[in-house]
Amino acid sequence: MRGPPEACPTSKPGGDSDWLVDVDAPAGLPALVLIPHAGTGALAYRRLALSLRTVARPAVVRLPGRETRLSEPGFVEIRPLVRSLVRAVLPRLGPRFVLYGHSMGALVAFETARLLHLAYGIDAEHLVVSGMGAPRDRTRRLARHRLPDDALWETVCDIGGIPPEVAAAPAMRQLLLPTLRADFQVTDEYTYRPAPSLPCPVSAYAGRTDHEVLPDEMLGWGKETRGKFRHTVLPGDHFFNLDETSGFPSALCRLMTEVASLEQPAAA
Repeated sequence: MRGPPEACPTSKPGGDSDWLVDVDAPAGLPALVLIPHAGTGALAYRRLALSLRTVARPAVVRLPGRETRLSEPGFVEIRPLVRSLVRAVLPRLGPRFVLYGHSMGALVAFETARLLHLAYGIDAEHLVVSGMGAPRDRTRRLARHRLPDDALWETVCDIGGIPPEVAAAPAMRQLLLPTLRADFQVTDEYTYRPAPSLPCPVSAYAGRTDHEVLPDEMLGWGKETRGKFRHTVLPGDHFFNLDETSGFPSALCRLMTEVASLEQPAAA
């Protein structure tokens, strides 16, 4: 849940405004849906989203159980989560869009791309993932969501996902633990289901010093696409994606520039 204490981007009014937080950008650009890591909301991805508004229409996903949705219980299974998310994002996608997710968000982005492809016949221009091992390789069941509060909090702090000032505040701990526990259950109990490979390219980014997910654990993402696959290792730990010095924001900007330069699909 690492992120700067800044004001969120302005949400647009409408039924999906609870789910997505937009950054103002030119209407003709491709959409970019950013799905944060476990335990965090849209706020942590504000700076990254703002850095991309000249090459994309960024929208950061805000799941239940955080920020303005704090009173809502978090999802504990990925597929109900994805079905609800797809209903929210469909009106925003437009003719060209990219899905990006980090850590838990990578699994959510992947299953979102799958559901859009299989159920709606809609394909992303690109799937971008970071900080999460390949989904079909997740054969070892974890039980972090069943840890006692102290142990769960220590686990998250060890990964580096809690700013020190938040980690030291008992009130924040009690506020955040239910959402963290629900999010860990989503990833701990994730089960891969065989399905046709995605037609869109997949780019997988890893942090060189990420001890949570080793760079080689992301190579298996290449099995999930019939298109091109890129595997890139960048400087940084598990949260390299939010660190400008890692080069990830620049890499994502270049990728979105490539997508923006593609010829737009002909109108039906």
